[in-house]
Amino acid sequence: MAMQPQRTAPLRVIKIAVICQRLGAVGKSLIGLGALIVWVVSMGVAAPVPFGATEFSPTPERPVGWRGDGSGRYPGAMPPVSWERATNGTGYVTKGILWMAPLPNISTATPIIVGEKVFLTSEVADLVCLDKRMGRIHWIRSNPEFEALSESDRKTNSAYADKLAPAAAELAKANAEAVEALNARLSTAMTAGPRALEPVLKRKRDLEKKIQDEQVAIDKKGFNRYWGQAVFGFSGQTPTSDGKHVCVFFTTGVTACYDLDGNRQWITRGGGGGSEHGNFASPLLAGNKLVVWANELRAYDVATGKLAWSNAAKAFNTYGSLFRIESGGELVAGFQWGFFARIRDGQPVWDKGAFGDSVATPVVEGDTIFAHGGYPKFNDKTKGLKAFKVPAGTDTGKLTVTCELKEQWGDDELAVDKQKNPFDRGYVSSPLYVDGLIYQLTQGGGLVVNDAATGAVVYRKVLPLKPRTHYWDWAGCSASPTFAGKYIYLMDNQGNTLVIQPGREYREVAHSHLAETANGKDQAQFNSTPIFEGTRMYYRSPGYLYCIGEK
Repeated sequence: MAMQPQRTAPLRVIKIAVICQRLGAVGKSLIGLGALIVWVVSMGVAAPVPFGATEFSPTPERPVGWRGDGSGRYPGAMPPVSWERATNGTGYVTKGILWMAPLPNISTATPIIVGEKVFLTSEVADLVCLDKRMGRIHWIRSNPEFEALSESDRKTNSAYADKLAPAAAELAKANAEAVEALNARLSTAMTAGPRALEPVLKRKRDLEKKIQDEQVAIDKKGFNRYWGQAVFGFSGQTPTSDGKHVCVFFTTGVTACYDLDGNRQWITRGGGGGSEHGNFASPLLAGNKLVVWANELRAYDVATGKLAWSNAAKAFNTYGSLFRIESGGELVAGFQWGFFARIRDGQPVWDKGAFGDSVATPVVEGDTIFAHGGYPKFNDKTKGLKAFKVPAGTDTGKLTVTCELKEQWGDDELAVDKQKNPFDRGYVSSPLYVDGLIYQLTQGGGLVVNDAATGAVVYRKVLPLKPRTHYWDWAGCSASPTFAGKYIYLMDNQGNTLVIQPGREYREVAHSHLAETANGKDQAQFNSTPIFEGTRMYYRSPGYLYCIGEK
């Protein structure tokens, strides 16, 4: 089982003891320190509700975002292990699927759950809210770049008011009509075959293009979008929530904040760029600040949207997301390449670019960060996954390597294709820590399990998956390994899922497949990482949000 949250009563005991010590004789005369500690312990404090439990609700202290809390572990869930959607003539037959909600457009982002609602992003810069029980879409909110400009900036050109504002109003109306059209398809989506784009969705996309064309006509340099980002889209970042706000970042440069009912609280814009392949860095909520990455780390006040701080942090590969670290009582935002900034004041800390050219998002376990140093070409020992010890404080110190996690694939185990390498042996998915072991899944479907303390290989296996890898546009096994309830879920990009038992030996529990095509022939590419709650798994494909499990 995964490491469980600790009871919080002892921390309160320590704090009260410190107060009494500072009071000295006065404090002891008021109440005996020993008696006080016994009283507090006897009161007891319930352990925090684990991620994945239906009772869990995000808070500012425990927000939800990329991979839940960033670990990819949902110990409070007890989801299914098998399901199926298979072709049947011109349609499909299903097993174990509760509903499939048609979505307005593609995205690689992971959904999040807040209360009774599911939030996810969609092209080009939409936040979508669904009912988690039945899959009906509540609303769609678009966030075009010009709306993030200040009022004074919009007054510099009359086209903002004369052309763009009316187009945005039309888009809002089209969004409402799209909700009705998509919900009308909900009852037949599981078994129906591919269908043509609804007229209202075509109209929505035409309006989005019209807005972009008008923006570029006003300021080509300011509003031009990078074509390479469009391969996987501008909305690949997972939303994040503290239970009151839902915050989104798009690589159009727009950052926005909504309440749970879809009322925009603020919107702003900065840089959105990344590497030659685009930017897919999901934002991070911590310490009442929203931190985003786009060749810089910048933080916004969650309540107001005011820019709190920014730091230059340029990287080469930018698929990885932001992650949270605690050090010396301070919260720190980290980025995939090894850039770190103190949440409180934005002060850069520790090393700059400590990890190097990698794609996967690091994971944090206790005082250790497990991070890749780059593509592991032909067992190149300078790349691969390493364990870094977090410094004791944010004022001084450097990250130190405590062990290197070995890999050592044989040529007869995982084929080396020089036309694809390092893609088949590289990593897009993030590592998973469970019970002292690290699980890594290569793009080509190779599973490597390491001892987290020593780095030794526990076992490695070429999985019975069928990932499609291709330079630039086919990422292979890109969904990150996930732990839910008692099992680990491993996925390729062709609709296959393996469920295995955690442990020091490979034990397969189930193998499931979701068939989905846009043209009746080619299998859709599934890149999103699933999330879990209670007896359900929520899994996003290009066209749908699947709810798999029990009612």
